[in-house]
Formats: sequence, C-alpha cells, structure tokens
Amino acid sequence: MLVLAATNAGPGNLDHFSSLQVVGLSEVKPWWLKDYADVISGFLAEFDRCFKEFNNLKPQFALFATAFDVDAESVSEEFQMEVLGLKFDKQKQKYMDMGVPDFYNFLFRKKYPKLDSAASEIA
Repeated sequence: MLVLAATNAGPGNLDHFSSLQVVGLSEVKPWWLKDYADVISGFLAEFDRCFKEFNNLKPQFALFATAFDVDAESVSEEFQMEVLGLKFDKQKQKYMDMGVPDFYNFLFRKKYPKLDSAASEIA
C-alpha cells in the first residue's frame, strides 16, 4: 500500500488518497504531493532497514518453526546432522505434539546442542 501511495502521489494521481480527492487536485499544491511521496518513500526505506535483519534470519526461523519438516540439505552444515537425527528420534511424536515454544524447552540438549543453542539465540 505504501509503495502505491509513494509512486502515485508524486505525479498527482489521487486514486489512493480519498481525503485529497474530496479537496480536489486544484486545491492541492503539486509540491505537497511530491513532499508527501518523499515522506512515504522515507518510511519504506526505514521499514526495509529495520526489517533487513528479519529477512536475513528467515532461513533460521523456518528451521526452528518446522524442525521436523525442513530439508536437511537446506540448512547450514552445522545443523544438518542434528536435523536428520531429530527426524528419526524416538521421541519425535512427543515433540510434535507440543507447540514450538514448548518443543525447545523439552528438547534433549545433550543430543541436539547446536539446535538448542541456536534456538536460544533467536528466542
């Protein structure tokens, strides 16, 4: 939505600005629209900056949210053996019956130290 607002406000397209449509383009100064578009673009840049870290952590989030379903080859090498071990763990059903937050509280830390340590860092 912000992208539409930023790209449309600058050239004077008021389709997404119902309040400005009421006033009409004749009452709105062109430089106001340009300033408004610049402010919105600034917000977009700030969102990108703030959430860049989350985008970088997306693979780890997927690993920890779906540890039993993740493809071992898609995770970093340090986790591959533990992910494979987890898939064939005798306690798998018990772990699967828990929610994600409880799962890592009951995970056998000695058997899966890297997964446990990495999950603690994210939490």
